[in-house]
Amino acid sequence: TGEASLNDWGIGMSMYFASLRATAFILVFVGALNVVNILYYSNDDYDQGPGVRNFVFNLSAMLRYSAVCTDREWVVCSNPDGLATNPCGDSKKWDTIFTRKYYGTAIDDANDGEEVALVHRTTCDMAELLPGAINYATLMLLVLLLTLYMWYLGKREVRFDEDNTTPSDYTLVVRNPPNDAVDPDEWRDFFSTFSDKSVTLCTVALNNGPLVAELVTRRKLLRTLKRRLPVGAEIGVDFDERAVDTAVENARRYREGEEAKRNCFTKLLSCGFATLQQLLGKGLTESMLWERIKNTTKEIKELQQVEYKAAAVFVTFETELGQRTALEALNASELEMLTNVATNLDVTALFRGKVVLRVEEASEPNAVRWTDLYTNSLSRYLSQIITMAITTGLVLLSAIVLYLTRLTVNTYTFAIILSALNSIIPIVLRLLVSYEKHYDEGSVQRSFYVNITFFRWVNTAIIMRIVTPILATIGAEKIDLINTVNSMMISEMVVSPMLRYLDFFTILNRHYFAPRAKTEEEMLSYFAGGWYNLAERFTDFTKVLLLCTFFGTFYPLMYFLGAGILFFQYWMDKFLLLVSCVCVSIATYVVY
Repeated sequence: TGEASLNDWGIGMSMYFASLRATAFILVFVGALNVVNILYYSNDDYDQGPGVRNFVFNLSAMLRYSAVCTDREWVVCSNPDGLATNPCGDSKKWDTIFTRKYYGTAIDDANDGEEVALVHRTTCDMAELLPGAINYATLMLLVLLLTLYMWYLGKREVRFDEDNTTPSDYTLVVRNPPNDAVDPDEWRDFFSTFSDKSVTLCTVALNNGPLVAELVTRRKLLRTLKRRLPVGAEIGVDFDERAVDTAVENARRYREGEEAKRNCFTKLLSCGFATLQQLLGKGLTESMLWERIKNTTKEIKELQQVEYKAAAVFVTFETELGQRTALEALNASELEMLTNVATNLDVTALFRGKVVLRVEEASEPNAVRWTDLYTNSLSRYLSQIITMAITTGLVLLSAIVLYLTRLTVNTYTFAIILSALNSIIPIVLRLLVSYEKHYDEGSVQRSFYVNITFFRWVNTAIIMRIVTPILATIGAEKIDLINTVNSMMISEMVVSPMLRYLDFFTILNRHYFAPRAKTEEEMLSYFAGGWYNLAERFTDFTKVLLLCTFFGTFYPLMYFLGAGILFFQYWMDKFLLLVSCVCVSIATYVVY
């Protein structure tokens, strides 16, 4: 399947796979430039120690092509000229897994038996002209190639957009309509002046977010209740309340009869589990669901009596030219929109002759967040700032935990905690972003991408580099930096694609819950597959690119490993997208 065919899932999906493929080739090209450094580091002239060349069938054998240095010597950690304090600090405070290996103390007999600090330093010379020149050339070439490709990708996006016609190509949205402008005919007459063809559709969205939210909640509750009732019980939008009362009562008696047959241990276990589920809003009984449905119906009737104001206006033209002409004619500056004073706009572009409209191209219909259309810019930006502040706090907390683990425990525990944080924190961030206010799902995904990328970049590369002492940067031990990064890259290449393929929850849904479904709709929902979140995919992609550029100086083989990771990620993600996963188009107008 070609990348252009992936436009059915949105332009962002095509851009994602095109970026994976192109970046993999760029990393191979950059890696070819670093072959000189690879040969330099693998030469005996660089490392005259025992080396790591004896590990033939071990991943550590790959370190022979890195800046790992095994030629070390113990030297006194003395005060350089002009430095008042000892750079090694107080030896009594040395109590980490690194200082126990690379730092020590000795008695200096020539200096009245004074205790001196020792460091186990490397003797390999990395400050050669050729490796340094290659590293600078690599950085400049990488920046140049990525910049050129981003320019090309922008051109390609335009071509993909033109080949894939959607409703947004014909529709614009007004973000600041007057509160009383709720008549669609008035808007149709206004926008018809900008197009030779007529306006096809005009939708006035009201600030009835709470009403829409209650309607959605009621439909979800009805769907859940239908699954609780016996097979054959029909509950539609309009239903007979007495018939449902009878069905719910019969279902309750049947459930209580089945629960009475259980033994004491099962009753105790299910009671505790059910209580926990109900506290989380899950696992409600049919009686609870029915009571909530009736309460929600009352609230909906009350909200229907409220008089709502205009929140946004969606105008669909008959031709693309009509939309573009209207956008060009109504293109006002930010100052004009804030002050509602037209300086460059024609008087015909003012709604009712006095209102400067904020007009932009509309999102896809299924990407609009109808419950958030009434929110103002201050509320939206404030919610995003709060989320970023919490993300920053999580980064600091993660840094403290990883710092203590890296220095005082062991590498295995550090790797486990790092992986756990990279898996758990995105779930927390997804929950936080869900409370933000956005006009469309693309904006939600962009916010999620920014937060998760910030966390994973700092968590994976920056923190690990900071908490590792300089002497452990090019060591050959398992606790050292390059060895840790090498294991991380191999894990990204092999383990991560396999975990995506072996989706436990998808297997559980298809083979356990689907056969036990009471309705065909419920059964089909379990065969939908896992969710394909493009923001997370872009985060994994950029994380690999960051690791390659961050540690490529010490480990030039990283560029080839990064290309291999992107290659596996390309084919595994395409397989999951086309065969196994569900990807709603609203999630693909995202990050690019």
